[in-house]
Amino acid sequence: MCGIVGLVGSSPDAAPEVRTAERMLAALAHRGPDESQVLRAGSAVFGTARLALVDRPTSKQPMQDPSGLYMLSFNGEIYNYRELRRSLELEGIHFRTFGDTEVLLQWLVRWGVDRLADLKGQFALAFWDSSSKTVVLARDRFGIVPLFFMRTPSGLLAFASEVKAIHAGGFQVPLSVRDVVDSGVFWGLHSGRSTYAGVESVPPGSYVRFRSGVLDRGAYWQFRFPATRAGGSLQEQGKHLVNLLAAAVERRVPAYGDPAVLVSGGLDSSAVLSLLRGARPDARIRSFSIRFAETALDESRFQEVATQAFRTDHCSVTCDDETVATMLVETILHAETPLVRTAPASSYQLAQEIENHHTRTVLSGEGADELLCGYDLFKVASIRDSWSKDPDSNTWPRMLEEALGPQRALGRTVERAFYEQGLDQRSDPIFSHQNRWRSAFRITQYLAPDIRAGLDVERVLDGVRDRLPEEYHHWSAVEQAQYLEVTYFLSSALLGSQCDRPYMAHSIEARYPFLDEDVVDYALTLPQSAKLDGMNEKAVLKAAMGSTVPPQIRNRVKQPYTAPEGNVFRSDAGKLLLGTYLSRPALERIGVFDAGRVEWLMRKLERSRTSFYDDLAILWVFSTQVLADTYGVADL
Repeated sequence: MCGIVGLVGSSPDAAPEVRTAERMLAALAHRGPDESQVLRAGSAVFGTARLALVDRPTSKQPMQDPSGLYMLSFNGEIYNYRELRRSLELEGIHFRTFGDTEVLLQWLVRWGVDRLADLKGQFALAFWDSSSKTVVLARDRFGIVPLFFMRTPSGLLAFASEVKAIHAGGFQVPLSVRDVVDSGVFWGLHSGRSTYAGVESVPPGSYVRFRSGVLDRGAYWQFRFPATRAGGSLQEQGKHLVNLLAAAVERRVPAYGDPAVLVSGGLDSSAVLSLLRGARPDARIRSFSIRFAETALDESRFQEVATQAFRTDHCSVTCDDETVATMLVETILHAETPLVRTAPASSYQLAQEIENHHTRTVLSGEGADELLCGYDLFKVASIRDSWSKDPDSNTWPRMLEEALGPQRALGRTVERAFYEQGLDQRSDPIFSHQNRWRSAFRITQYLAPDIRAGLDVERVLDGVRDRLPEEYHHWSAVEQAQYLEVTYFLSSALLGSQCDRPYMAHSIEARYPFLDEDVVDYALTLPQSAKLDGMNEKAVLKAAMGSTVPPQIRNRVKQPYTAPEGNVFRSDAGKLLLGTYLSRPALERIGVFDAGRVEWLMRKLERSRTSFYDDLAILWVFSTQVLADTYGVADL
């Protein structure tokens, strides 16, 4: 991937300065260490910091067509560019280069936004048409690649892969408290939002068009379950899924260097590794993993099973409380959003190690849990849905006990009463997430009194209810939960904070076969029973990989990926962080949080065990303070 920036004037007389774009681009040097360039075309200035993974010699960016009328800055990969190229060549278009950039440029010249859905890949793009004075910004289906934009006070459109680049251009991007609250409650943001006032994110599967000072928006793809579902047996469905997944893995093998896989010890990454080894029986394959010093979190024995079975050159890092604390501020500044989990810091540590091995691309299993119901919350949604219709039965509480076993193994005690709450509210469209989000709303008790007074949990949750598509109301409780996870957690938290930002901080591109367009399109047609068969998560994937993934991995119960949390701030480095950012003077200077209440939470951290939501609150408050110290806070 790369880093892209740009400034577009609303008229030829409002042409932006190249020097401003150069400052913006310099802030993204970590995303594109191979070369950087800024170009002006009329009232548009684009810049690209390039991580050259395809056609290194000739596909320089920003790229203009031979006429000079069109210009493209592009971050990511178009995996089906060869097919698109052949289609364009049949129309008489000639090419000067051999990579995906020129193909994408000519595709946009030919089709504009009308055929964005034909692109298979992970991308964020900016396309300038000088003849119509129009710029188009667009992102891939799941928002794997970030892209932000804002209207400046002078009327320019400024865009960049990361908000820090817009800030480096001299534009004010203070934190938006409203969106900071959402980030803590939902563990993500509403599609199209950012945590910065005046800054928007191009929504996944969407485009934004700017012409004559006017913005218009559209979606070229949406996450939807079709009315007609795939037929056949589970084994037949599994065979078709694995064939699509094998092709997706092959598309993502890098053009340069040895292929590499992130290995968690779970089914998803093992499936990717299995298919890669099957296609390349004698090739060198690298693998990387995170071990945790805390035994309850560590999955290294399963990682060893996978790496030995598939004969990889393996490297791992050991993550502990002190290491997470040491890397936390850098991680937050790269994430550019408040965190509620420390997992991005462990990703940051792993990315450093991958960079030391001179590896530029890694394949990863993200997306499988959301598509194939891997998380415990999908089991809980199914159980609570049945329980709400049969509240006096003992069957559902027993099943709930079974489903929550992995949480207890991590030291989390969740009472039955927590899940009984809201059983009489099955008509609530966010039924699957209402308990979790209402509980997470408790973190707002640490906000300053004047901010806290203007908040209401139902109004915050209405922000989700009001954005739900009409089709949503016809889906099952489990499918509704899938939609919410994809919309709120996958894009901004998992793919953004935990993957793109820590890896691209070290110039490493992660690629996701489970988010391949063909894989996703088929997965959405699968009946619910193929994904969640009683308490058996990802049933179709287990059936598909039955003979290739080691049984110790295939048959293990899904363990939630969790990095160290509360104990991070009990380490020496963690205590230093709290003294710097959560001291009373620091809290009062920023003005977002209630210093007295935060001090009470710090005393609890010091003297006794903290709960899951205490740990969430501490990290959320801390990371907000770090960002506010850099960017400021919008008028409260």
